Amino acid sequence: MNRVSVVDENGSFRLVVCDGRFAVVETRAGKVFGVPQDRDGGRDGAADSPDGIESVARWTGEGEARDLMRDLSRRGEELARRML
Repeated sequence: MNRVSVVDENGSFRLVVCDGRFAVVETRAGKVFGVPQDRDGGRDGAADSPDGIESVARWTGEGEARDLMRDLSRRGEELARRML
C-alpha cells in the first residue's frame, strides 16, 4: 500500500492524500470513518492508521475533497456529532 499523508485537519476531520487520490475522513475514539457516510446511514470504522484510512476513505479528486473539507469545517463539531 502507498503512504497516506494528512494534508489538513480541522476538529475531527482530516483531508488525506494517497497516490494522487484525496479523501476526507473523520476520527473518533481511536477509529477513522469515511466521509460522507454510507447511503444506509451506517458507517464502519477502522483503526486510525494509514491502512485503516485506506480501507474507509471515499477517494476522489483534490477539488472535490477540498470542497467537502471546507464545508465540513464550516459546519463544525455539531455536524460531526450528528453523523455518528
